[in-house]
Order: sequence, then structure tokens, then C-alpha cells
Amino acid sequence: MKKNSIYKSESGKKQIQVFYDEILKDWNKPSKHHYLETEFGKTFIIESGSNSNPVILLLHGTGSNSAMWTADVKTLSKDYHVFAIDIIGECGKSAENRPSFKENNYSDWLLEITKKLQIKKTSIIGCSLGSWIALDFSIKHPEKVKKLVLLTTAGITQVKVGTIFLIMLTSIAGNWGFRKLNKMVYGNIKIDSNALEFISLVKNYFKPRTDVLPIFSDEQLCLVNAKVLFIGGDMDCFYDSQKTASRLAKNVKHLQYLILEKTGHVLLNQTGRIAQFLKDKNSED
Repeated sequence: MKKNSIYKSESGKKQIQVFYDEILKDWNKPSKHHYLETEFGKTFIIESGSNSNPVILLLHGTGSNSAMWTADVKTLSKDYHVFAIDIIGECGKSAENRPSFKENNYSDWLLEITKKLQIKKTSIIGCSLGSWIALDFSIKHPEKVKKLVLLTTAGITQVKVGTIFLIMLTSIAGNWGFRKLNKMVYGNIKIDSNALEFISLVKNYFKPRTDVLPIFSDEQLCLVNAKVLFIGGDMDCFYDSQKTASRLAKNVKHLQYLILEKTGHVLLNQTGRIAQFLKDKNSED
């Protein structure tokens, strides 16, 4: 492996990539795969839907890739021109480069992508880290963003201290720790076999980032002009969804939010609600 690889071994990287390819066989057809060269390294993008429809960008969470959107794209691509983007430095097919969160790196990266795809204005659906990137982009380039859907977003409140401790504890506790951590993240959701296998591969072979995502200031959040939908779980182990919603409501001009009961950091079956928000004329510019 190269010196600064984000994987623990070359064979582990290959296993994750092969499994990713298998999942993508179920991606909604027709679709196109693109590699865009950017200042920050190549970026893998899956394109679906008609190019005559409004554009949506999908940004996954940390320790994941665009496979998380497989089910959602089947609905979204009916009415939208969808681009699912593998975030650089995560376990997808994009470059392993991990630029600092404290500069304009990720907003510059996403701006370069929109320019190369000739996207003038877009809506963005982001999950956790993906939501942070979407917010950062919206703050720095408000003219480019129409609507934001933020799922269990980072960057609004600090990560719960207890979670950091438990992650450290479970990471050295073998199979018991693996099951405990999954319960923390997924809550009461039953994890299907494919997801469980991918989670196991990531745990065994992927090196997650350890640097903390910056928290947006009130002044920064006030710069968001996009219409925003925030969805969080009341049992999210990473972020307090109620505090997130309250802080967004205080600073973001056009906000809708929903906190799901008995739900953790992973959200399921929200595509219909998201599609309705995107179509809603009352939340148009």
C-alpha cells in the first residue's frame, strides 16, 4: 500500500471495491459512470435520470460511498437528473486524498465538479458528512444551490462525548464491540446482510478520518439562502437532533424539519418525503 493510504491493506481495499461493484449492479438503469479529474484528485460520479430534468447532487456519509443511495435513486431519477458523488478520501472510487476541512477545499472541489458538469444551479441531498459539505458549499456559493436536504447533518452541534468514548471502547472489543457499535448507529433498524457485510469490510480494512468537522457559526448559517429540509432521529448517537433543528431554525431563513421517533443516525424510507419537499411549489425560489 502507498504510504498515506486510507486502507489498511491492498487486499482489503480490493475487497471493499469488489463489493461496491456488486452493489452497483442493482443501480437504477440506465445510468452512466464518470471519473472527473479535479484539483483534489479524480472523482467518481454515477449519473441517472433525464438531462432535461432538474439536477440533484447526492453526497453520502463518512465511511461509505454512493451505494447508500441505491434504493433512493429508483424514485429520484424519475423526475430528476441525479448525480451521486463519491466523496474524496472515503471508501468509494474517488481519490484517496483527504484535504483539510478547515479551508475552502470541499466547497472548491464541489464547485469544480458543478462547473465540469455544466450545472448552473442544483439541489443537494447530503447525509452526515455529505450534509456538512452541502452546507459548506451553500454558504460559500449560495447562487449555486436551490434546495438542501440535510439528513442527520454534521456541523451544527458537537458530536456527543459519550459516543466518542463508546466508539473507542467498542473498536477494541471484537465481535461484541462490532455488534454494540452497529446497535448505536442503526438503532432499531434491522441491518440486511449486504449492509452488514459492507460495514464489516469497512471496519476491518478502512481507516476513518479522526479529525473533527468544524461547527458552522451563526453568521455562516445565516448566509444559507436555499430552502432547507432537515431530518434527524431522536436517538441519533452522534448528534442531538433537537438541538440541531433548533439551531438551524434560529439561523436559516427557509427551514422545514422533522425528528423521527425511535430512530438513530441511519434513516430509512424517507425518499417520498424528500421528493415531496423537492417538488413543493411553496418552497420554490
